Amino acid sequence: MSEPSAPFEPTPLAQPPAPPIWEPPSMAAPSPSLRPVPFEDLEAMPGFWERVGAMFRLVFTQPFELFDRVPVTEGMGAPWRFLLLLSVPIFLIMAAVFLFVGMGAAMATLEAKAGAEAHTFAALVPVIFLVILLLMPLFSFLGMVIGGALNHLFLWMWGGLKPGVGADQSIRAYGYASAFLQIGGLVPYLGILIQLAGIVVIGMGLARMHKTDTWRGVCAALTPLVLVCCCGGILVAMLVPAMIAAGHH
Repeated sequence: MSEPSAPFEPTPLAQPPAPPIWEPPSMAAPSPSLRPVPFEDLEAMPGFWERVGAMFRLVFTQPFELFDRVPVTEGMGAPWRFLLLLSVPIFLIMAAVFLFVGMGAAMATLEAKAGAEAHTFAALVPVIFLVILLLMPLFSFLGMVIGGALNHLFLWMWGGLKPGVGADQSIRAYGYASAFLQIGGLVPYLGILIQLAGIVVIGMGLARMHKTDTWRGVCAALTPLVLVCCCGGILVAMLVPAMIAAGHH
């Protein structure tokens, strides 16, 4: 008799490859099809004013896409240059105000006193005006860095930060967005409302960029304004009684 054969064992099927470990959206690399913001996309738009116009079209048609495309590149130079470009009307207005006030004070001093001190003050007015004008670009850069860093900090405090998007990208996004915010502030009567709405949009955009809840981004963007209002209210509450008391003496 032949030996009993071993029971049939089917050939094991090839196991499918294990699925990749899930990666949070905030950690994922930017899509290769995502272009830089138009102002930095020299390959697609070599013309300077063409890129500036494309920035306006992007912001007025798809504003939140700006925050999606900011992390594609790095560096503070491009957003600072764009902020400076859109700050030119602000610079001119401030320069005119400084010149008008400074020259008015100089003339009033010369009329009141004709001594050497009055002439020295009148000679210093153009120098002060020139120094302030030269420092405006530095003030713009500091405003961009401080504003973006504060938004990033308060987003962290509201529990909205996710790994993968650093403070430098928050600063870059704030620089581009605040440039349009300055232009909106020049609209007569509606400037304040436009700037308030712009702050909300910045918060929503930061939330989108950090892949977090929208309300966290909006709260983070409004927190500096709320703190400034609270500090101003406390200061007024302290100064008014002191002024009233001084007026009675």
